[in-house]
Amino acid sequence: MFSIISTMLAGFVIGHFLHEGKFLQKIEKTTSLTVFALLFVLGLSIGSNRLIVDNLGRFGWQAAILAVLSLSGSIVAALIAIFAVGCLAGTYWHPEADMHNWSLCILYALMLQVGIGLGSNKVLRSELKQLSPKMLLVPLATITGTLIFSAIASLLLSQWSVFDCMAVGSGFAYYSLSSILITQFKEPSIGLQLATELGTIALLSNIIREMMSLVGAPLIRKYFGRLAPISAAGVNSMDVLLPSIARCSGKEMMPIAIFHGILIDLSVPIFVKLFCSL
Repeated sequence: MFSIISTMLAGFVIGHFLHEGKFLQKIEKTTSLTVFALLFVLGLSIGSNRLIVDNLGRFGWQAAILAVLSLSGSIVAALIAIFAVGCLAGTYWHPEADMHNWSLCILYALMLQVGIGLGSNKVLRSELKQLSPKMLLVPLATITGTLIFSAIASLLLSQWSVFDCMAVGSGFAYYSLSSILITQFKEPSIGLQLATELGTIALLSNIIREMMSLVGAPLIRKYFGRLAPISAAGVNSMDVLLPSIARCSGKEMMPIAIFHGILIDLSVPIFVKLFCSL
């Protein structure tokens, strides 16, 4: 885990000192391509596993339960399509290469790009100057509520322990990163088969959470207040869901949303590692 976090911090430092370079203008595009590659490799490893493919429906409803409960406390069609292509490719092509190493290499590349993106973003730095310590309460509430309701989900999902469910919830809608981390961290203790199953559930659960946060933002704002769409968005409050948060909760909430997204983003590998080791 420390090597993964260190990679992201290294990217942050690089981005901070190179924020004027033309190279950084391409980081957002290359990050998207890396996410696509990560999803494809994950889909490839899942598609080549006959047991998982045969039980994908069962994993789907388990993921839905976790997503709904963790959201209580946008993913676009192209991303789903890339994951599906990976699954189909794995069904007909069984690569001899170790998917574990493939996904790990892509994961390091993703963390480096995320760090560079955070460190080089001038808007984020200017927005963060407006923040006060009391704004820490929002991400704290998001983390606490998500973990509590993810633990409750274990009562409905007897196959998985309370810590497994909390590890899935710790993705906070970061589907690409959390699914790979869970597969990597759980493999030594429960084996590759079960680790891949749990990683698949994490992927689907966090995709569902992001979709629900995007589509349901107006209703969440109406019934639970202006901070609720930020909390529901998880890591995506600083990017994908920021426009809908600004529209539903007001532009004055954008600094809080950005700060919230950054802290949740940094917490994902920490909490996933913690609960995968328990």
